[in-house]
Amino acid sequence: MKEDDWAAESFNLAKSSAYVAPVGPGLGPYTMDAAYTANTERIAEQRIALAGARLANLLKTALNCGAQSCAN
Repeated sequence: MKEDDWAAESFNLAKSSAYVAPVGPGLGPYTMDAAYTANTERIAEQRIALAGARLANLLKTALNCGAQSCAN
């Protein structure tokens, strides 16, 4: 999976999970309920963890570490 795919994946997830009621068209203001907040926080935490793993893999590849340990 390439970086463009990661961005598209996140955008699609945002459209289906974050840009839904109570968020609507226009400038708001919107009131986020506890369920909405809990769901979006859970998704954000998962996406941050996934981004970290993906970044680690990119760095390992860029540094040619493979199965060996990388030098500092």
